[in-house]
Amino acid sequence: MARRASMSAGKLSKIENGRVRPTVQDVDLVLSALGVSQEVKDEFLATARAEAAEATALRLLRRMGSWNHQKTIRAIEANTTTLRLFQGQLIPGLLQTSSAAPPCSPCHRSTAGCRTSP
Repeated sequence: MARRASMSAGKLSKIENGRVRPTVQDVDLVLSALGVSQEVKDEFLATARAEAAEATALRLLRRMGSWNHQKTIRAIEANTTTLRLFQGQLIPGLLQTSSAAPPCSPCHRSTAGCRTSP
């Protein structure tokens, strides 16, 4: 397998055992050696690129130190004119039923059918 993937057996073993993170090129070589379809290959390569970007960001953060990173974020926020915040919420199952929901939920834009006036 290592020969077909154009890499040493030692490197392939380290990747298989999680001792070394594969590069995007390593993933491409292994997938080509396995003969997977281009669609599957593209999906794996996209994941490998995202992982590589995340690993690079973490390395830079460790090198900069969290204090310097916070100073950078503070500078960005100082120039921010609009800040949008997304807060995902999980609505408990009981509140998802029509009998338990308030008659005019703020989530609904229309007041049609409300029992109370807005």
